[in-house]
Amino acid sequence: MEFEQNEEIEDKAAESRKAEKKRGFIEMVLPVLTLMTIANCIVILVLVINIGRKVNWLEQQVILLQDNVISVEARIEGSMLSDGSGFSDVFDIDGNVVDAAEAADIVEAAALEDTHKLEGREDSSDGIRRVYLTFDDGPSANTDKILDILEQYGVKATFFVVGKDGYAEQYRRIVEEGHTLAMHSYSHKYSEIYASLDAYKADLMKLHDFLYELTGEDCSVVRFPGGSSNTISHVNMWELIHYLNQENMVYFDWNVSSGDAASGGRSADQITSNVLDNIDKFDNAVVLFHDAVGKDTTVEALPVIIEKILESDNTVMLPIKQDTVRVQHLQE
Repeated sequence: MEFEQNEEIEDKAAESRKAEKKRGFIEMVLPVLTLMTIANCIVILVLVINIGRKVNWLEQQVILLQDNVISVEARIEGSMLSDGSGFSDVFDIDGNVVDAAEAADIVEAAALEDTHKLEGREDSSDGIRRVYLTFDDGPSANTDKILDILEQYGVKATFFVVGKDGYAEQYRRIVEEGHTLAMHSYSHKYSEIYASLDAYKADLMKLHDFLYELTGEDCSVVRFPGGSSNTISHVNMWELIHYLNQENMVYFDWNVSSGDAASGGRSADQITSNVLDNIDKFDNAVVLFHDAVGKDTTVEALPVIIEKILESDNTVMLPIKQDTVRVQHLQE
């Protein structure tokens, strides 16, 4: 009888030990499972955010295509030679003849530059309108003329430059005279820059290092060729934006286009009207000009535009900095 009681006690003790081990195992595994669950939730959340960005980008691209396809087609058709063999008046930023594919990209980008409508966030807390004059594609034969005009009126601007030999003095002058030296691209060849994320990185870093060696300026302000809303890139623009964020760089688009990118050019009066009729719509007006071969009417219009802006109440003209209110076509 005593033996049976002892055996029963041992069985209960064994069961108790088993239960204790089971509890210990559960207590050990439960935190691990909890952490795994949290990690999975974070991964899912990141995926959802990225999917949301891609959907947002696709929606904006569809809207842009719907709004601009007629304009782009008209511009392309208007630039074709009568025999359909190529483009009659499309050149690169240096005035060189380009192949049909690059010409089509140039025409499409110019059409989108003129028609994109920004519906973005703005900061207008102090009642001061800020106007940012920006010049893409330089330096060129017009750069010194533009800099002379800006110096004459005591105005600072932003130059989104490309990589060119023979303009060391102009790059340095931009920096020395207090303007913002910003990055556009090294080559400005759409088919190369937007072929892949790696291609974009290589092009931008080539420009960054080129400018640093010439001027000592560690440039961190960027404008995408064709803007962030361009429909030319083979890469999702959010990937390029994410890359800039990682590099602590900031990109800027525009909300006022001078229209001087148009194939065939614009008169000085047209450029002046395009700018002055639209800057009052924004508290932070980023104006798009081009500093390139053949943009003589841009230079001609600039003094008139500056004088009218200087006459405006509660308005200042400033160069873009990293902390400038961001005017961007693509927004999270």
